[in-house]
Amino acid sequence: MARRSDVLGAMLIAVSLLSACTVFGRGENDPPAARDADVLVSIAESPGFLHTERVGSRRVPFFELRRDGTVFTNVDDGAEQSAFGVYWARLTEEGIEQVRAWFDELSFNDAHYRELSPSTDQPTTSVYANFDGPVGVSVYGLDTEPGARSGNGEVRRLGGVIDRLRALPDDEQLTVQRRAPYTPTALDVAFQPAVPEDDEQLPAPISWPFAIPLTQRPLGVGGYGTVLCATIDGDEAATVIELMADNDQDSPPHWSTGAAPGSGQPTSVLVTLNALLRGQSGCSAAKSAPTASNRVVVEPLQDVVLADPAAWNGPYPADRFTTAASLELYAAVPILVRELETREAIEDANGTSDSTELHVPTGSDLTWYDYRFVAAEVDGARYIDLEARYQGMAPDPWEPPTWHARIALDPEAVTDLDLR
Repeated sequence: MARRSDVLGAMLIAVSLLSACTVFGRGENDPPAARDADVLVSIAESPGFLHTERVGSRRVPFFELRRDGTVFTNVDDGAEQSAFGVYWARLTEEGIEQVRAWFDELSFNDAHYRELSPSTDQPTTSVYANFDGPVGVSVYGLDTEPGARSGNGEVRRLGGVIDRLRALPDDEQLTVQRRAPYTPTALDVAFQPAVPEDDEQLPAPISWPFAIPLTQRPLGVGGYGTVLCATIDGDEAATVIELMADNDQDSPPHWSTGAAPGSGQPTSVLVTLNALLRGQSGCSAAKSAPTASNRVVVEPLQDVVLADPAAWNGPYPADRFTTAASLELYAAVPILVRELETREAIEDANGTSDSTELHVPTGSDLTWYDYRFVAAEVDGARYIDLEARYQGMAPDPWEPPTWHARIALDPEAVTDLDLR
């Protein structure tokens, strides 16, 4: 049976794929999507179906040229390693004109790039330019060996331009600043519930480094799917960059949030840091704040909808019901996971993990369950009520069709777990 942390890791990958797969494209006669007026060229690559990313990460453009000649790219090509995977250079006026000349040779008609038998599970390359008016095209499977050998002349020509752009930031004749790591002045701090992966314990959290706790900051979602995040800049961004230099970045850092235990807020979260390019809006901008709704989303437990308060069956009547806040759900997830893992360990010790009797579905892929939450208050104590129903095909014999959990945010415990 898979361990609970393995299941959560697989779910996070699946959610990150779904969150990151939106790409720029257009029909044959559709205008391209509008971009910032400062952007002359932007080339981005969507993840392929099998590509995995850290939850809450933002994909850096392969190549983005601004009007003053600044280039942002995710290609290092021998440069000193960047902590954020972003590099920059600055072109001369001649360099900008060279890029214009290359793009003058390209077609921006989607129909010219269609292949009869495209490769499967390959990324889509989205190309945008705005020298004399915005144009754009999306090409599937371009950065592959079949794409490089394509009988389609437009595909080969576009691939050749991208190869030249890859090397351009190191061209001594066409740059005034060669490729170097980009140090941002603003960051998005994306975060998720602090659940360990691969049966490992979480390290001690890094103390929240700022005066204002994470849980008291404006939050948004920005370009991170459903992952919550906060934007920092100035001295705060400089402090985080210094912290990054002292910590392993192979896994999401574990940070405290500044919230007190039992406050109904997460006391720690797993953090993913994303550099904001010059002029890029952060996730805390008012326009990207999540709208009020009776649908609340939390990862890694998928979509959350307001449950029916009439289903509350506690020993004490609830004083009131409300929609569970996103941060409350972020606090509830680790509490529930600890309970599930404890029960799984008991099942393992008793030798019942492979029996056909119903037990907590710690070994199941929980993405098959539809979750519903409601928040209730009883004598001033805050509870999150969770109900899960199995969707689609019948579950495995040991997995219950429905189950229910009640999570007390103070004293941070699962007070009820019912399998049906």
